[in-house]
Formats: sequence, structure tokens, C-alpha cells
Amino acid sequence: MNQPDPHQGSFDTLLRRALVFNHIYEALVVTAEDDTILDWNAGAERLFGWSREEVLGQTLEAVHRPIAPAIAGRALEAIIQHIGRWHGEVRFVRKDGESGICEVVGIPLFDADGMVRGTLFVHAELTPAGPNGSEPVPDETTTLAMTQHLRDERFLLRKLIDAVPDPIFCKDREGRYLLRNAADLRMFETAEDGTALGHKVFELPGLRANAELYEADDMAVVSTGKAIINREEPFELPNGDRGWFLTSKFPLQDEDGAVIGLVGIARDITDVKRATEELRAAQLRLIDHVENSPLAVVEWDPDFRVTRWAGQAEHMFGWRADEVVGKHFGDWPFVYPEDAQRVGEVVQRLISGTDYRNASQNRNLTKLGRILHCTWQNSVLHDETGRIVSILSLVQDVTDRVLAEQQSKKAALEKQILERKLQESQKLESLGVLAGGIAHDFNNLLTGVLGNASLARMDLPPNSPVQPYLQQIEAAAARAADLCKQMLAYSGKGRFVVNRLDLNALIEDTTRLLQVSISKRAVMKFQLAPRLPVVLGDATQLRQVIMNLVINASEAVGEKSGFIAVNTGLTRADRAYLSGAYFARDLPEGDYVSLEVSDNGGGMSPEVLEKIFDPFFTTKFTGRGLGLAAVLGIVRGHNGALKVFSEQGWGTTFKILLPCAEGVAEEVAATMPGMADWKGSGQVLVVDDEETVRVTTARMLEASGFTTRLADNGRTGVEEFTANPDGFTLVVLDLTMPHMDGDEAFRLIRELRPSARVLLMSGFNEQEAIARFTGKGLAGFIQKPFAYPALREKLQEIFPAAPADGGASA
Repeated sequence: MNQPDPHQGSFDTLLRRALVFNHIYEALVVTAEDDTILDWNAGAERLFGWSREEVLGQTLEAVHRPIAPAIAGRALEAIIQHIGRWHGEVRFVRKDGESGICEVVGIPLFDADGMVRGTLFVHAELTPAGPNGSEPVPDETTTLAMTQHLRDERFLLRKLIDAVPDPIFCKDREGRYLLRNAADLRMFETAEDGTALGHKVFELPGLRANAELYEADDMAVVSTGKAIINREEPFELPNGDRGWFLTSKFPLQDEDGAVIGLVGIARDITDVKRATEELRAAQLRLIDHVENSPLAVVEWDPDFRVTRWAGQAEHMFGWRADEVVGKHFGDWPFVYPEDAQRVGEVVQRLISGTDYRNASQNRNLTKLGRILHCTWQNSVLHDETGRIVSILSLVQDVTDRVLAEQQSKKAALEKQILERKLQESQKLESLGVLAGGIAHDFNNLLTGVLGNASLARMDLPPNSPVQPYLQQIEAAAARAADLCKQMLAYSGKGRFVVNRLDLNALIEDTTRLLQVSISKRAVMKFQLAPRLPVVLGDATQLRQVIMNLVINASEAVGEKSGFIAVNTGLTRADRAYLSGAYFARDLPEGDYVSLEVSDNGGGMSPEVLEKIFDPFFTTKFTGRGLGLAAVLGIVRGHNGALKVFSEQGWGTTFKILLPCAEGVAEEVAATMPGMADWKGSGQVLVVDDEETVRVTTARMLEASGFTTRLADNGRTGVEEFTANPDGFTLVVLDLTMPHMDGDEAFRLIRELRPSARVLLMSGFNEQEAIARFTGKGLAGFIQKPFAYPALREKLQEIFPAAPADGGASA
């Protein structure tokens, strides 16, 4: 079926709109997926004779009779088969037995995930009812009324088309314009163009710059009858400005199905493309800063063995990375013997947690035996459970400075050299602060990119072809965010997460939440082997693997009765076994923790089996095709392997092998999405000096049900709160702002209303950012950059139940 309009909104929103339609003259009927009537406006009561109370809960066929032959059976399924809507004339019989004819339009309603949830039927009476079911005979008054009704319908349709902010146009088979909406005319119309109707793009100054490209697409649509979806096309405005459209063109058919033209819609994505290019340029600049740093960068594991030897380390000490990675600091002549005890004490304080950040100066030996005097800035990096995952050291060679200090009294020249070294040292030490500042500011920009991209993905259905582009934007932003994390680590303000996972516990936690998503005819069977070794991996990604495989199995079972089996075990894999698995070429022989998901669905042919991991390949209706590609990518990222067994008529089995890890499983907080029906309410004050962050955060809050007010600094935010202290359910407050920072603004807001809820946001991590707020009633913290799901999850933590309007619940 066609993709739902991204402006159409969620099912709940459309249902509320349908309730407001009680004041519309036409008969409106809202039904659920099974044709059960959910609402029935005053126009329907007037047209059909039944009251709303009489029909609620009944099926459409019980009261809308005789139902139109074209949509006999389940109306919603028929509408889906009619390319997303149904339009026709229906003869009906009123409650009192009189008959009439009405024009009916059936439109599917979608929820926020793009799933069909019901139908809206709009009825417009064409003839008055005849007595006792007799054939109605239109008179002159009826004909005039029908004509006026059609005029009104055309006027309303034109208004709706002109209200769309994206250019919409319609052309005949030869490419001549039949219709252009207001947005199209605003962008490309010139005095020379006139209305442009009846003309081709070659004849219009505002469009002829790319006319060959446009016309080639037009001819492809009308000649093949196939739509062109979301193609990037350049445009040039009459004033010379250039940009890019994301254009879709669909064939226009007559009642017999013959292609008589096309209809197109275009979206200006110029700003998005430019933002992507700027983001890449910023990435390259940040990488250049790190690579050209004059410091040596050394990273250690919790046992103080070298895991990274970068920056100026090789140039400074003489050893290559492959000569030192994996070595303990005391296993090679690196520390000057007389300083070994003092260095050991520094190391012990870092490992024990006595110090999580310190600075020291000691002597080190180069590969050639030269003594260096070095300053070491050491930072301990913890995961979310507080466990040490690595220690980062930034090393500066201060040998010249030390020697200069020792000989400072010998000559004035030596004193000048010392002063220059001191100045250089101060500049180098400030690089840590600079790196943190750059990452903080860049995180603000990424919040705008990630937030807007996640909002766009939320408004679009999962099967929209726009989704891959938004995913690329989010992926690019995520890569930039990772680079920011490296910069924060460089400045001592970052952290990393590594987890040892119990696969059985992860499966039980995930599949419990999947029961409502799978086919009601499918029975889930579990056979989880006890006492499996732990696996090292990302809990969120492995949950995604489980979800995708179970949902894929559910779809394979379909409407027939069947089963979905989930098994775990320990598999001994030799070279012959691994040779038949994906990504197993370089894996060692040995024991692997295995996960199997099986179904007794229809299975797959060898031709289909070869393509199942191709992105966007699907044998189902539009909207699927990314799940298995994502599974393959996640398995590859976990250094695992994947095998597939399938036979037509006998079902399919996916088997995943994950390397065994040492140790005990760690507790990992579930990151599954919250209840879909959670909805916020009330007014939220958003305080941030960055407009992009401010506006994007407000949009995400509004998407969660809140209303918002915005303030561009702490002082303005306090003034807004002072004007109506009880009117805000929540305050979302940035930590670093001009005029008044988040610390001072938080204090003043809590003085005005001690019960006020405040959610702090910052580019620095939580431990660094909220140290000053401990014990002061902070409602929560969210780290920039964040996307919509992260903010929604944080809001659900603050408001386990939907908040009431205003500040009464705060």
C-alpha cells in the first residue's frame, strides 16, 4: 500500500480530530481494524438515522447497508488493496427503511509507527432518500445541491493541496502542467511564467535549468506506470539560488487503470545536505587536532597494560606501538629505576580509586636509553557501574624545561629558553580544556542534528524510503558524537562502557516484552541451556538481534498456527563448521555461545536465501527489509558468526555464534522502549543559549505531549519561571550559559518553588556535570547529544505516570 503521509500524524491524534468533526455536516464514521465502529458524528446520525449510542461497538456492515460491493468483507483490508484509500458511491438504507445514495471516501489511519490502526469514512449525500427503499429521483433542487457540493469539494481539495508546504504538481502524459500548488508557484513562479498550466518545464524560466532531468523522470513514470520514490534532484530558483529536492512522482490513472499523467511532490532538503557536509568537515578538523597534538597519548587497561600508543608516543620514547601494546608498565625498561617505587604508588592510587585523576612528573627511558623528564596527566575512565575500563595518560616531555631550570643561574640565554618552555607548557596544558570546550559546543550542534533526525524518523513510518537517509544522518552524527567522546576523554571528561552479558537473561528480558508484537497464532517455545559462559557485547544491540529474529519468525508464521523456538547452547565449532557461516573466516576453532531462532513458516527458496541480508530486500509488503541486514551487522560487530538453515515448506532457523568470555555477567539496565501509550502533559520551560538545541528539544517535548516555553539564557529562564512559578511541570536546563549559568538558575528556581522538577542537560558526562547538584533535588540528567528516544525515556523516568497539566504535580 502507499506510504502514509508524514503530516498525517498518529492514530490517536487522528481519532481526536475525528471527534472534533462532530460539527462537520458530512457523515463521518471512524472504525477499528476489525470494522468495529469507534465514533459516529452528528452528520452520520442525520444521514443514517441511528444514534451514536446505538452503533458504537457494532461492525460497519450492521448499520451501513447494503455495504458497497467494492469493499465487501473487511473494509480496511479492501482499502489497503485500493492503494491506500477507497472512493465511490454507495446505496444505503436508513433506519426507517428509506434509501439514498452517498459518495464515500475511506482513508486508513496510521499510528506513530506507521501501522494501520483503523479507517475514517466520509459520506456526502448525493440524492435524498426514497420512501420505503424506493429508487430516489433527483429533482432540480437536488441537482443544484449536488453541483454545489462538488464545487465545495473541489474548493476544499484545492485548499488542502495549497496548504501543503512542499511543492505539489500534476502533469499530463506529454509533461504539460495540469496543476501546481501554492508552494510550487512560490518557489518557481515568475511574471514570465504566468500560471504555467499547459506548459512544459522547458518553457518555464524558473524550471528550465534542470528540465532534461525532470522530463526524463516524467516520461519514465508515464511510460512504465511505476512510481519514482524519493529521488534527490537539483533545482535552481528564478533568482539563481540552487538547492536539492527529495522528489517522488506517481502515475495518475483513469477509472480503467490507464496512465493519463503523473502527480509529484518535492521536499527541499538543501539545509540537510549542507548540514551533512558541514558535519563531515567538522569531523575532519577534530581528527586533525588530535593527530597533530604535541602530546603522547597512552591508554592502559585496568591491570596497567598498554592498549593504545598514539600521538607523539613513538616519536617521544622510540618504541613502536606493536612493541609495547599488551605490556605491563614494569615489564620493559620504560620507567627510570630510581623512580619506579614512586610511579608504582601513583599507579596503585589510580587502580584502587584513591585518585581518579592526578598529575605526576617522573623520569622515563627511551628505547635508546636516553632519560626524559615527563609530566603525566592521568585520568581513570569508568563504566556506568563504576568499574574501571581504562586509564588515559597524556604525556609531555619537559626534559628541556627541567634542564633549563637546573641551569637557570648560569646564563641569561638559558633563562629565556626556560621562559619559552614554560609558556609552551601552559599552552599545552590548556589543550585539555580546549578539547573539552570544543566537544561541549559540538555536542550542542549534534543535539540539533540527532534530535531533528529522530523527530523526522518518528513522524515518518518505518517503511518510508526517507528512513535510510535519516539513518545516515543519525549515523554520521553518532560518529561525530563518538569523536566528541574521544575529545572528552582527552580532556578527562569522558567514559566508556563494556559489559559481560548472560545471554539467557537477555533473551528472557527481551522476549517477555515481545509477546504483544508477535502473531497471536504463534506459540513461543524456549530451551535455554543453563550455566552458559558470558558473552562480551552491547546489550542494546543484542536485544535488537533477538527482537528482529523473533519478529521475522512471527511474520514467517503469518496467519496460520505455528511456533517460534528460541534455543541457546554451547557449540563446539571446527573449521569445517565455521566455513559455512557468515564472517567466520578468521574466527578460531573452539567453543561458542549459540542462539537459535526457528519457525515452521513457509521457508525460503535458494534464490531468496541469497538475498535476505541485502538492505531493503524483502518478500513482504513495503516497509520491511532492514531487520536481517541489521542483525548481520551487529553479529559482525561482536566478532561473531551467523548460519541460516531454510527449506521451502519446512521453516527457517537462524543460528548465531558469539565468542565466550571470562568472568561473571554484569547487571545491565534494560533499555527497551517504554509503553507506547505513555503521554506527557503540562508546560515545560526549556532554557538553553543554543537556538538549535532549544528549538529541537522543544519539538521533542511537544512530540511527547508537552507544551513548551523557551528561554535563551539562565536569567531569561528565571524571569519566565518567576512570572508563573506554578505553571511549569518541568524545567529543562542547560548547565553552561552566558549571563547566568545552570547552577545559579537552578538555585533561584528552587527558591521560587522548592518542589520544581529540573532536568539538567550538558555536553559533559553525568558524573562531571551534576557533582554540584548532589542532594539538591535534581530530577534527572541527560547528556548531549541526545535523540528523541533518549529524551522520552528520561521523561518516563521522571514521570512514571503521565504528568498532570501545570505545576501541581511537580
